[in-house]
Amino acid sequence: MSLLLRSLRNLVRSPLRTMLMVVLLAVSIGLALIMATVHAATQSELDKVGGQIGTEITVRSAGSFGGMGGGEPLDADGVDQLGSIDHVASVQATVQTQYTGDSLESGVEAGTIGTPPGQRPGREASSGPLTPPPGGGFGGGIMVMGVSAAAESPALMGAATFEVVEGSYLTSDNTDEMVIGQALAEANSLTVGSTVDLEGTDLTVVGIYDSGTVFANNMIVMPVQTAERVFNLDGVTSITVMADDVANVDAVVAGIREVFDEETADVTTAEDMYRRIGGSVDSTERASNIGMIVAFVVAGVVVLFSVILMIRQRVKEIGIMKAIGASNWRIGLQFSLETMAVSVAGAVIGALITYPLAQKVADLMTGSGSTPAAGPGMGGGPGGIFAEVGGRIGGLDVAVSPTIFLWALAVAALLAVLASVLPAWYIARVRPAEVLRNE
Repeated sequence: MSLLLRSLRNLVRSPLRTMLMVVLLAVSIGLALIMATVHAATQSELDKVGGQIGTEITVRSAGSFGGMGGGEPLDADGVDQLGSIDHVASVQATVQTQYTGDSLESGVEAGTIGTPPGQRPGREASSGPLTPPPGGGFGGGIMVMGVSAAAESPALMGAATFEVVEGSYLTSDNTDEMVIGQALAEANSLTVGSTVDLEGTDLTVVGIYDSGTVFANNMIVMPVQTAERVFNLDGVTSITVMADDVANVDAVVAGIREVFDEETADVTTAEDMYRRIGGSVDSTERASNIGMIVAFVVAGVVVLFSVILMIRQRVKEIGIMKAIGASNWRIGLQFSLETMAVSVAGAVIGALITYPLAQKVADLMTGSGSTPAAGPGMGGGPGGIFAEVGGRIGGLDVAVSPTIFLWALAVAALLAVLASVLPAWYIARVRPAEVLRNE
């Protein structure tokens, strides 16, 4: 107890030096704790995304982005061949186009997404693979998706899924029936059982769905073969292939490449999308690791040099203590207690500044909100896992736990122990007779 009180008195006698040491330690330890917290958040985020990696493989027309133009439609005969590839569990083909006729009015106001007011989006576009309408956006254009009747909740534009709220879903793959969104149904006063002439074919509304978004609720969903027949489409826009096991994904991709070469189709696996989407978080993890190491090194250097400076300024005191019988161990312990007190004070302050700054640092490192999702569901193709993940990957949700104080105290203790090794060696070399003679 007497050693502790003496150590505290020594610190109080030099308030400026003590305060400077505490501030430097608080900054360096606080930065290290912030980086450690960000690192933990990135690990958690990557684990969440990585845990959702499945066996989904997306095949699209080469050079296209979703169904939004570019590339030639994929041959239907090739689609049939995919089902015979070893380790393929299922194959779902999707057709996307845009309705440009007069039988239906859009449920989304024209001009809402980049289309000049007064101009119906896509009015001059011909039936075929979806192309952006004049004006550079989709505005109130009515999108059409041809899907398998077995897919009870396919992904729509923007990877939105839907729920049939009236009527039922499609019954087979080549029937004159369709399911429409609520916005489209309300704009045209359509109900279950209504019939609409699309491109010379009467299609019956068998169900009305809700996706939760106005744009996706302005779409028509029909069997893929019906969409090809009604809109004179030769081929499909995208294909979702499910492998029977994660370990067999590469083998299935190789089989797909035997059917569709690189000039014909782009093939993307769930793991590819994980690496693409997780890139910003992965780089943040590496940066936080480097920052954490640098901050710890700086904290150690600050403690070490502070202790050395403190000892050199008190050589006379050390000589006198030795002259009156104090052991090297007792003197070293006193300086260690002073170092520990300063380290703990700096660590506690560093832990406190972690709370308001950790989230801000994470946002700066990831560019929060600047990394859009680009999962398989974009453009109306079958969705997959990245519709949910992509929305949050641009920024990290950093939760600072109260256990950060325990980490801070552990860091302080470690720094104090490491910083006591060299001073102990220096104290042992001090000879009382030489010190007193020089004084």
